[in-house]
Amino acid sequence: MHAADLRRWRRQFPAWLARLGTSGFPEAAMATVLFLYVEVFSTPSGDRTSVFAVNALLCGSAAVSGRWPRLGVAGVITGLTIMIAIPADQLRMSTLALFIPIVSTGMRGRTWLADVFSIVSYLLACILTVPLSDGMSEKVESVIVWGLAIGLARIIGHTIDRLRRETKAHAALRFASLRRQRRDIAHDLHDTVAYATTTMIMRAEQMKLRTDDPATQADLDFIISTGRRSVRDLRSMMEALRRNDPDQASGTVTMWRLVTIADVLDERVKELNAHGLALQVSAPKDIDHLLPESIRETLGKVIVEATSNMVKHAAPGPCRVIIEVDENAAEAVFTNLTEPGSFASDEGLGLLGAAERVEALGGEFEATAASGTWIVRAQLPLGG
Repeated sequence: MHAADLRRWRRQFPAWLARLGTSGFPEAAMATVLFLYVEVFSTPSGDRTSVFAVNALLCGSAAVSGRWPRLGVAGVITGLTIMIAIPADQLRMSTLALFIPIVSTGMRGRTWLADVFSIVSYLLACILTVPLSDGMSEKVESVIVWGLAIGLARIIGHTIDRLRRETKAHAALRFASLRRQRRDIAHDLHDTVAYATTTMIMRAEQMKLRTDDPATQADLDFIISTGRRSVRDLRSMMEALRRNDPDQASGTVTMWRLVTIADVLDERVKELNAHGLALQVSAPKDIDHLLPESIRETLGKVIVEATSNMVKHAAPGPCRVIIEVDENAAEAVFTNLTEPGSFASDEGLGLLGAAERVEALGGEFEATAASGTWIVRAQLPLGG
C-alpha cells in the first residue's frame, strides 16, 4: 500500500466506521456469532427443534434491531418469555442476545424504547435465572449481576449517542463560525479592496480624457478593463461569502444571486476552451437539486479553483471533471496532464482555500500528482 493510499484510508476510516455503525451490520454480526456459538457448543437435551427455534428467534431479533428496533425488541421479549415456559439449559447463552438491542436502541437515541426494554429484559432475565440458583445469596447475586450488566449496556448505548450528538453539534457550531467569518471577510473586501479598485478605475478613466497619446491610452484601457474584471471577481467572491449570512432576514431581496453548479460548469468549460483546453464533464443532470446550499456553494468553489489551476498549469491533453452524488457524500475528481515540475512548488492559495472550505464541512480534500497526471479530489458529506 502506497503512502498516499494509507493516508487516504486513515482519513476515510472514521466516516466509514460511522456509516458501518448506522447500517445495522454490527448488531447482525454479533447476533450471528452468538447464534452459531450456541448451536455448535451447547449440549443437546430435550426437544432440539424447540431449542433451535427459540435460539433463532432471540438471535434473529437481536440481529435486526439495528435496522428495525421495535421489531427486534419485540422479538427478543417474545423469545425470553418463551424460555420461561420451556426452560432449557443450552439456551442460557442465548439470553445474552438481550444486550444487543439495549446498546443498539440507546446509541441511536431511542431513549424511551431503550429504557422500557432494559426494564422488561431485566425482569425476564431475573425470572429465568433466579429460580436456578440454590441459596438466597446466589439468588441475590444473580439479581445484582443482571442489574449491573444491563445497566452497563444501557450506559454504553447512551454514551455513544451523546458522543454522536456532540459531534453533530460541534459540526454545526463550526459551520456557523465559518459563515460568520465569511460575512466579515465580505464586509472587509467591500470596504477596502473593492472601494480602492473602483477608485483606481475612476482615476484611470479621468486620466484617459486628459491625454492624446495612443500608447498611454492603450495602457489606461488595459488598466481600466483589468480593474473592472477585478471588481467583477470581487463581487463574485462577496456573493459567495454573503449569500448565507445568518443575520440576513430570510424574506429580504438581496443583490447576491445563487449560482448553480450547472452554471459554474458551463462557465468553466468556456473558460478552458478559450485557453485551448477541452474540459470533459461528467455530473448528474439534477445535481443542484441533490445538494444542500452549503455543499453546493463549497463544491462550486472547488470547481472554480481546480479548473483555474488547469488553465495555469495543464499540459495539452484531456481535462476531466467527474462528479458523483449518493446518499452519503458528493465527490468531485479533477484530472489533467501536467508538465514536469509544474506543480512542484505548492498547491496554490486557491486550492488551499478550497481545501479549508471542504474540511470545515467535515469533508476530505486531496491534490496529488501521479504518472504525469494532476489529480484533485474533494469529498463532501451529506446529512448526518
